[in-house]
Amino acid sequence: MPMVSSKTEVLILFFLVKLISNTGVFRFDSQANHGNTMYHLYLEKQSLCLRACYDEKECKVAEYNETNGFCRLYRQGNTGKVKGYELTREDTDSSCMTETFTSDIAFQKIKPLQEIPKTSQCQTLAKSDKTVIKTFKTNEGYRVFFTNSPPEWNATKPWLVLSKKAEKGCASVPVFHKANHRRLYFGEIYNTTGYYFFDGYAFAEQCISSKGECLGMSEIREYKENPGNFFYDEAGRNDMEDSGLGQNFYIAGIASYR
Repeated sequence: MPMVSSKTEVLILFFLVKLISNTGVFRFDSQANHGNTMYHLYLEKQSLCLRACYDEKECKVAEYNETNGFCRLYRQGNTGKVKGYELTREDTDSSCMTETFTSDIAFQKIKPLQEIPKTSQCQTLAKSDKTVIKTFKTNEGYRVFFTNSPPEWNATKPWLVLSKKAEKGCASVPVFHKANHRRLYFGEIYNTTGYYFFDGYAFAEQCISSKGECLGMSEIREYKENPGNFFYDEAGRNDMEDSGLGQNFYIAGIASYR
């Protein structure tokens, strides 16, 4: 998969517990002032929590619990204090160790390899060959996408079923997410720092494997509900606003849950 050269240098000084970038600095503060909560996630590492905050333009403070992976993002304000990491987006410090963040990457349309006649005659994928992306809505109204079930969250419809297997005869499209889990990113161009593979593929056309398995039969489209909130469901929904991505994809299935 190709790597992308458009990057931002991010500097980390581990023993001071701060992440520093040429567009911002995270500094640990045991009494960090914060505003209203944006939302919370459960992430594996502190660095992912900081990345999630970094990717959210409104985020000012990130709170992280190493024990259970709890990550809460706050806006700027003075509604309370928390033991967390405060982001100042204009600072820099050249004395620290470096880590690379990737700048936002624009989606590039993916051309189908062939036109496959539409058919429903194929075999359901084995469970071990599926990745199921569950849609959740936080108490604050943000949509997030996970393959596991965070505590106290209820999944909403739909769940997206991806094939873990690519197919040589189809335009296989790896699916990625950022640390904040708020959008899906389609294509090999996202195989770079700051994006994380969902272990699943969509396809640019209907796709049946050489063994007759349904790899890409359900056509999906990206919609948006409000600025920054994305939604994925079957193509052709007139009650949803199109996101402007400009391309539909085919996945193994759509499961509707509430």
